[in-house]
Amino acid sequence: MSSKVPSHARIVIVGGGAIGTSIAYHLAKAGEKDVVVLEKTALTAGSTWHAAGLMGQLRSKVNLTRLMQYSADLCARIGAETGQDVGWKNVGSLRLAASDARWEELKRAHTAAKSYGFDMELVGPDEIRRLFPLVDVKGLRGATWIASDGHVDPYSLTHAYAKGARAGGVRIVEGVTVTGFTIDDRRITTVKTTEGDIGCEVVANAAGLWARQLGELAGIDLPITVVEHEYFVTEKSPLVPDDLPTLRDPDANFYVKPEPGAMVIGGWEKETRAAYGLGKLPMSFGQELFADDLERIAEVIEGASNRIPILNELGVRSVVNGPIPISADGEPVMGLAGDFENFFVACGFTSGIAASGGAGRAMANWILEGDPGMDLWAFDLRRFGNPHGGLAYLRDSAIEAYSKYYAVAWPEEERSACRPLRRSPLYEALTAKGAVNGVKFGWERPNYFLKSGEPKPPLETFERAPYAEVIGREHRAVREGVALVDQSSFSKFEVSGPGALRYLQWLAAANVDRSENAVIYTQLLNKRGGIEADLTIMRRREDRFHVVTGSAFGTRDGGWIRRHMPRDGSVHVQNVTGAYGVINLCGPLSRDVLGKASEDDVGNHAFPYMTCRDIRIGWAPVMAARVTYVGELGWELHVPTEYMAYVYELLKAAGAEFGIADVGYKAISSLRMEKRYLYWGADITPDDTPLEAGLGFAVSMKKGNFQGRDAIVAQKETGIARKLACFRLDEPLPVYGGEAMSVDGRIVGMTTSGDFGHTVGASLVFGYLKGEDMALSEIEVEAFGRRSRATAVERCAYDPSGERIRL
Repeated sequence: MSSKVPSHARIVIVGGGAIGTSIAYHLAKAGEKDVVVLEKTALTAGSTWHAAGLMGQLRSKVNLTRLMQYSADLCARIGAETGQDVGWKNVGSLRLAASDARWEELKRAHTAAKSYGFDMELVGPDEIRRLFPLVDVKGLRGATWIASDGHVDPYSLTHAYAKGARAGGVRIVEGVTVTGFTIDDRRITTVKTTEGDIGCEVVANAAGLWARQLGELAGIDLPITVVEHEYFVTEKSPLVPDDLPTLRDPDANFYVKPEPGAMVIGGWEKETRAAYGLGKLPMSFGQELFADDLERIAEVIEGASNRIPILNELGVRSVVNGPIPISADGEPVMGLAGDFENFFVACGFTSGIAASGGAGRAMANWILEGDPGMDLWAFDLRRFGNPHGGLAYLRDSAIEAYSKYYAVAWPEEERSACRPLRRSPLYEALTAKGAVNGVKFGWERPNYFLKSGEPKPPLETFERAPYAEVIGREHRAVREGVALVDQSSFSKFEVSGPGALRYLQWLAAANVDRSENAVIYTQLLNKRGGIEADLTIMRRREDRFHVVTGSAFGTRDGGWIRRHMPRDGSVHVQNVTGAYGVINLCGPLSRDVLGKASEDDVGNHAFPYMTCRDIRIGWAPVMAARVTYVGELGWELHVPTEYMAYVYELLKAAGAEFGIADVGYKAISSLRMEKRYLYWGADITPDDTPLEAGLGFAVSMKKGNFQGRDAIVAQKETGIARKLACFRLDEPLPVYGGEAMSVDGRIVGMTTSGDFGHTVGASLVFGYLKGEDMALSEIEVEAFGRRSRATAVERCAYDPSGERIRL
């Protein structure tokens, strides 16, 4: 065998771009020396070498912002550490608002920044002109100014990572292509290369433009494709100052990276192209570019020239039309791939330079400690699943995500690409009844229903008021009468086998050893006590359990369940999402409807709260679970798919005399806020424990050992240092989560969720408070630059005793 590669390395990283070398650098910093990086040509030869190098830090989530902050901090010091100048220029950044809508969006970002403790200013046209004298400020409402932003040389930064990694003992080998893997029982044991085989314990896929091909070698379709991204560099001119900040004008769809006496201008045009038609680069593609196509970015050039008039006088020195990787939703993908225990993925970075430092540290932590050290759900590979893996889907979805990179993020906006894809058996019937559908994990789901001739509320608004009549009507139908919600998109699993009970007792925080037909609400915890999943387990038989979780969490939660299963064959897991539709029958009159439609006794004594039963609705077999996410009497009816249309029609007929209504997911959001029902990924995450979230009632300390128990015991002994609180606003601000919470101008936290409660007639928010602030009974909430006093709500805003769900 050639000596170019070692015969064994504990960790093999594939890809020598900014992400791969950063992972190696951070592994070395952690003391991990037995690491090899494989690069098929030369370092930076994928998309890194032609990246623009902008370093923007503020993101929509606090952890993502922290990740980007770390990257910028590292850029400022790694040069001195390694002796490799990375060209870091801390020039700051401007993001312009040329429309009222964009100004509202920037004000929301400013509020979020305050809640993060991140330094960002709102500035007016005069300050914009002072900071970037070349800008024509006509029509500008203002801008955000982040003094700590800047830009870096991607080539030099990557070589600094590599130099630091080598100093820590990492071996970097160029000119080696991975050709395959040896896989044994969910683990990659050997990496096969053009220079020989490497035995290994961990593999990290940081292959950038070729990450999908590397995934295919392991039998996985990663949701990554490749598109063309184009920018141009102006000629040098003494009229271009040397100290310009970076600039983004999202309304005109362009960005500016300053260079000495020149500018790099790029954007996110409406119609980019997938590389080679379907977005799959050949492995032979080298350090090369596509042909120039300035016509394709004519809109970018026009917008930039109008905002920076000097561009009309400067020639074009060079054009870069290069391939960049992108995921189905435009955000990176990180984490463990599929059911593998040792195959990590870090790819799909359209802003890979800005993320490289933080992503490298998070991935090193994931590899060494088993988690990234913070909740990174927005980047987590498990947010995708089988619907997102095809090349045609990726092409269409990624191009839409690319084109909307600078679009105003309207709260009610839905993706339009690749729809409709997954459809409930009720899709056609409900659409005919006025359903306005949204999409979740490829599923079409009613957001709300319009009456015949009723106008659709405006999409382009940050206000909730235009939706109040429609959402309020459906909200009241649930609170006062009876309603049907198609929740077929729920992810559903069957866990069975002689070891199923023993396993679930260890995996879940709640006591699962309940009588048959019990419904158990529980969390699945990590070793730190953080909430990895929030779901319902229904004990159908002694050794068979029906597990139900959110539509978007099937890949994540199903993978968590499978990954921790015993290997002795005593437990089996089957995804049965497509086998059953779900109709949520809810409201105080729901028993009247179900009793009329079923031959079974559905009275409170025969069918108590938090139990499930096999019943008949008309002629159809149905598994009914008496459980709620809206805070009223109700049942989740799990119906074999072939009976769904029949059961729906029968319930509608039985409910006609009671005014039964069709209701969508927007009403559910309002209803669950009033009941303090929490949403995983917003209110609860792997960073939060049940005790902090007020879910201690769902944790059984008496049952014996379970995953995360030691952390919960320790927290009980020391007491919680933070807790989730609910607040009711005096003013009906449009709250969505991410708003700043303050007292006398001092930031005390950030809201995790927000909505208008149509029964209590007020906006409600959830948010974590720390230390002495946990005792606060009054705070101020800021949304879009407007503020309201908010008072603490004990337990929940509606039916705090829970009487209505037990009727």
